[in-house]
Formats: sequence, structure tokens, C-alpha cells
Amino acid sequence: MKNWLTLAALLGVASSTGACVVDAQTADEGDLSASSRSYVTLRADARKCAAPLCGGYFVHDVNRSTAERYVSALDLTAANLSPELEDSILAAPAEELVLRGKLGPIESAHGTRQFLVSEVYRGMPGMAPADAAVFFATKTHTPAIQCITAPCNNEIATKLNSSSTTSFTSYDTTAALPSGGDTAWLTDRMETHGAITAGTIVKGAKQPGGYEQVLTATQVYVRLPDGLGPCPKVAQPSCSSGNVPTFTRSVDRCLVFDTCVKPGVCPQYLPACPADYTQTSWAHASSSCRAFVCDPSFLSE
Repeated sequence: MKNWLTLAALLGVASSTGACVVDAQTADEGDLSASSRSYVTLRADARKCAAPLCGGYFVHDVNRSTAERYVSALDLTAANLSPELEDSILAAPAEELVLRGKLGPIESAHGTRQFLVSEVYRGMPGMAPADAAVFFATKTHTPAIQCITAPCNNEIATKLNSSSTTSFTSYDTTAALPSGGDTAWLTDRMETHGAITAGTIVKGAKQPGGYEQVLTATQVYVRLPDGLGPCPKVAQPSCSSGNVPTFTRSVDRCLVFDTCVKPGVCPQYLPACPADYTQTSWAHASSSCRAFVCDPSFLSE
């Protein structure tokens, strides 16, 4: 009875002031709850009324048909992030985030809830999952399966918010990165660093043992924080007179000494990166020309 009175009081206030009304949320509807964590996407609340009744987020369980729920704010305490990274996440476009967490307790003054975040994943800027995309957690099978004939499905995709798993052959990140993006880094995050992939598993090339199964990504969300390295500590390379050092870049974004070469003639154009990406370059290849990649700018925040 008390909960119904609280809701009635909120409705009465709204009718007299023109304020927005939110569900008093006295019960955990569907699968999004205060008792168990789930993975959710966000939509910023653009309604115009006084906080906390408006101005928060609408959260929705990925891979589920349940209705989205309004939350007044995100509580990042349990994610154990630096204050600077928390600020960056709260300033990020809501559609670039996937969060794992649960509903907080009902706030007595307004009947709203916060969303208690335990894990944060951020997608590639400017990219969006396709309408039919499924959200997966992926990893490489350990130990590797020893196949007699190809293809060898050594990758495992688990559908988020379920226990359903599928084995597949390889990744295709073409549609999940802009031109100049680092596909090796992003694929490594999917294989070994717990990134979330929004995509579909499709039939690939035919091999002696059947068709490859390819996870085609339209958006990839890396788990934060995702720092540089750890990079090996090596002495600055020394090259003979007339030669310069060149480097390769590891999947952890470390520059690794390659060899010494005599400088050659290099193209004079400078590739451009899209908005919200930062260009990284290094001396590379046989003539010491520059190699370029476009890294998501949030990696340095």
C-alpha cells in the first residue's frame, strides 16, 4: 500500500507542475534487476524536467526484448576507475557505452534508482551496431583445438546475458573501424582482453572441412581502462652512420625496434583521422617511411 501511495503522490505532483513522471519502480520488471548484474546499453534522457526525475539514462538489457528502464544516474564506484576516467565516461556519448551492473536501491524522495556499474566498455567513436547485431563476449579457445582439416574454430562467442555459446573461425572488423584504424589491436582486444563485439556470425570461405564461420563486427566495445602496454623496457637502438631505426607496433600499442635502414624517399601526404581519433605514427619498413594508425582518442584520456 505504501508503494502505491508513493506513486500516487508523484502523479499528483506531476499533474500540478507539468513535471515528467517516471515509474516508481517498486518491482524489478523483466531481467534488469537490483539482485543480479546484466549487460546494458544506454540512451540519454533528453526530457526537460527537474532531476532526478529526468536527465538520467534509459538502460536496456542487450540481447533481450524487455523494456528499457529509466535510471537517474550512473554510480561508477564499484568499477574502481580513476576520477579522470570516470569523468571521461560520463562525458562520452551514451550510445558508445556498454555497462555491466545492476539497479541500485529505490531513492525514497523520488522513487528513482541509479545504475550501479561494475564494468565499463566503450565502443569505437562514430561506429554503431547494425540493427540485427548480437552482443557477444569472445575469447580464444585454450588450449587451442588441433584440427585435422580446416577450418579450425578456435574462437568462442558467448551471447551476453545468456549462457549460449558458439564456436567460430575468425574475426572481421572492417565495418567496426574507420579507415586507418588498427585492426590488429582491436582483434587482440576481442580475443584476449574481454572486449564486447556487436555483430553476426556468417559463412565465410569454403575449406576442406567445411565453411569458415566469421564473426563480422559492426561495433566493438573495449573494456576500460585500456592502457598502453605493458611495453618491454629496451635500450634506445643505435644504428651505424647513415642509418636510422625502424619499428613495428605491437597489439598493446608498444613500439618495438625492428631494424636499422638507410632513409629513402617517402610520400609527402599526411593521412587524416576522423573526429575523436588521434593519429599515431612511427618510422617503419625498408625506407624508414612513416606508418600511421588512427587510435580512439579516449584511450589517452
